[in-house]
Amino acid sequence: MKTPLWNADGQYSIFRLPEALTCWPALGVMAASFLAAALVFALGGFMARLGWVFPLVMSIVAFVIALAGTSGAGICLTDLARQRPYRSPTRYLVAGLACLPKLLGAGLLMVLAALAVLLCLAVVFFVCKIPVLGPVLLVVAVPVAVLVVAAALVAWYVATSIAGPAIWDGERVLHSLSIAWHITRQYPFAAIGKIVGGVLLCAVFASMLMGVVSFAAFTVAGVGASVMGVGMQFHPGMLAGYGIGGHMVGAGIGFSLVFALATAFVLLLPLMVGVLTWCEFSARVDLHKLREATDEKLQDVNAKVQEMKDKARAPAADAVPVPAASAPVVAPVAAQAAGSVEAAAGFAAAAAPSAPLAPAVTPTCPQCRGAVEPTDRFCDHCGHKLT
Repeated sequence: MKTPLWNADGQYSIFRLPEALTCWPALGVMAASFLAAALVFALGGFMARLGWVFPLVMSIVAFVIALAGTSGAGICLTDLARQRPYRSPTRYLVAGLACLPKLLGAGLLMVLAALAVLLCLAVVFFVCKIPVLGPVLLVVAVPVAVLVVAAALVAWYVATSIAGPAIWDGERVLHSLSIAWHITRQYPFAAIGKIVGGVLLCAVFASMLMGVVSFAAFTVAGVGASVMGVGMQFHPGMLAGYGIGGHMVGAGIGFSLVFALATAFVLLLPLMVGVLTWCEFSARVDLHKLREATDEKLQDVNAKVQEMKDKARAPAADAVPVPAASAPVVAPVAAQAAGSVEAAAGFAAAAAPSAPLAPAVTPTCPQCRGAVEPTDRFCDHCGHKLT
């Protein structure tokens, strides 16, 4: 039994693209964000007369709103592909806004990787500037460089198409990049074939839809201008709010609604291509193992960085010089302390009460034991001869 064309690519077949056009929550979130971004941008144009800062700030705000809506629509399409229940449009918009820092971080890391490749090429060509050996090296370096850049472009394209949907599906930045890189290495041709095929289908549908909408918009504008008498002239002052009447503002808002809805329809399809590619190839790899490997490598890098910091701090601590005056001061201080101790001991000895002297012995007569003087020759009491 043959597999139907609809399921020829499995559960996440590229032929599920039309489902994105019936995903009304995603369409509503993206269209509302684009409309809000257009209104904020127009408000910045009206505020241009107050200073150039206001249009710049409003343009940045409008860009962030549009990106948040696009990210929210991608999360909604991920729920559709995974057959999960839908959330409210507000939750999709908030989730899309929360994913913007992750998407920005992933994009920055991929840009740094591309710059690293270009830096390596610059180093190779700098070496090839050697007068004699340089031309010989270029014979080999040029083909190798072309192949490396081509492979890097393919890997960058596939990783960009997968990393975003991985983040929408709840993966962390480094995990999403690691998984995208693993898928790119394991299934490069299958992944890029699915992506290119989906983008071609999107381009065909987008050209048809935007062509029809543009022709209809010009027709409506021509009829409205001829009936209402509003000129179709344009001058730069209109961007700053000069020379625009109420009819022109109303017509501009109406056309903005139409093109915001049409652009949302067009962009839903390439978002769906990335989501289907991520869902299909993430099922072919061991996500848990890849996450653990990424965490281990990150821990090793952090440990090496900490070790390098410790090694850098150790020589700095050993090289701190001892002040010159501190060494000689030790002996005087010790001598002063010893002198103080001796002085204290002397003071204590002086302050202590002296021991009582032995009483003086009075000479006595050996005959009668009467008291006599040392100079006496006879006892005054008994007349005994003393000497």
